[in-house]
Amino acid sequence: MNLEMQAQGSAQNAVSGARVLIVEDEAVVAIHLRQELSKLGYIVTGVATSGNQALKLLEETCPDVVLMDIHIQGQMDGIETARRIPRYLHVPVIYLTAYAEDATLTKAGETNPYGYLIKPILDREVHATVKMALIRSRMDESIRENEGILFRALCSSPVSVC
Repeated sequence: MNLEMQAQGSAQNAVSGARVLIVEDEAVVAIHLRQELSKLGYIVTGVATSGNQALKLLEETCPDVVLMDIHIQGQMDGIETARRIPRYLHVPVIYLTAYAEDATLTKAGETNPYGYLIKPILDREVHATVKMALIRSRMDESIRENEGILFRALCSSPVSVC
């Protein structure tokens, strides 16, 4: 299947049953996000209020995307928590924050987030950002798979230097 066909399929199925982990220590915001995402057809795998709790839930629930508040309870902020997500999970992170100063944006940018939403956020912004992150994540996965196929083909070729 070529990448264009995969992208079309991903766009159509981006929301359908996608699993979202919410990392947010403001109860009102977390409840609102959970309700709105559920209404839109997402499965909320859990709500974490700290970095350690988020990392534990990530391993247990294997979400498709994480909505990560930058300023959360505990010793780790959301950016440090995102840094500690095991690379093999390939989980896209979308930051939620009330702060948009350059230092925070730069620090967050170092983790290659799939989005950055500034509070107060609108429901349609969350939906659009999560949907785009899911589509991009699925495309990234297709690219990783294709790179693996090409690498194996190259290594098995007589002119290989692997």
